[in-house]
Amino acid sequence: MQNSILLFFVAMLTGFAFIHLPVAGTIFSGLESTLDVIGIVIAIVFAIVVIWKAVQALFKG
Repeated sequence: MQNSILLFFVAMLTGFAFIHLPVAGTIFSGLESTLDVIGIVIAIVFAIVVIWKAVQALFKG
């Protein structure tokens, strides 16, 4: 279970990386708002998963 929590945490960090990805002045500058939305969704989803797994582990014993 520890490896899956680490994987979810890294995925959450990836979401934050998408939010702060510098794309100004590149061919992807038109996708900046889309990448922000994708990053926010990834960060929120995996944060909820990490919290859910922690609560399960807490009540499991």
